[in-house]
Amino acid sequence: MIWDSSYWKEDLLALSGRITTKYRKSPFSEELAVELEKDIMIALYSIRKLEEARKLTSHTTRIELEVKSYKNLKNVTLLNWHKIDDLFDLNNPKNEKMQVNHFYNQIIHSYIFLISIDGTEAIDGFYFCSDRMRNKKLYHIELVEIEKFMSFVGNDYPINQSFDYDESIQDYKVNTNK
Repeated sequence: MIWDSSYWKEDLLALSGRITTKYRKSPFSEELAVELEKDIMIALYSIRKLEEARKLTSHTTRIELEVKSYKNLKNVTLLNWHKIDDLFDLNNPKNEKMQVNHFYNQIIHSYIFLISIDGTEAIDGFYFCSDRMRNKKLYHIELVEIEKFMSFVGNDYPINQSFDYDESIQDYKVNTNK
């Protein structure tokens, strides 16, 4: 259980800063891509733990992130998962809003996680989908969106909580607000 969320949230704010000063400005390298992937995985697992520990406001847990989705065209397997040009209709992106809990589950259970770069060879985002979604659609999120989200979560300190006992789950539902 997380008692003091400030340590976790300070790490998220540090990642938000690294996205701005490092990942979006440095030329692409394999080492940089691996570092970003590790940072994203750990950050989203941390956010999931913060949510489960009720250390985020209900508003934050209902945020919807801006992503693009691409329809699946062919079966995605362990041997071809990296060939997204062949597997998904990358010419016809659809703008979507993705709930935060769906987003972090897609990343934590990712089957595909591939970095995208802009015209200057800097990382601008990444493609992703979970093992369950791999034959349905691929998603893309821009680093700017991740940066804003990490900063928002890192500064989210609930002040009030209310507890309502729910007989169907035999536990309390918690509403957390600023």
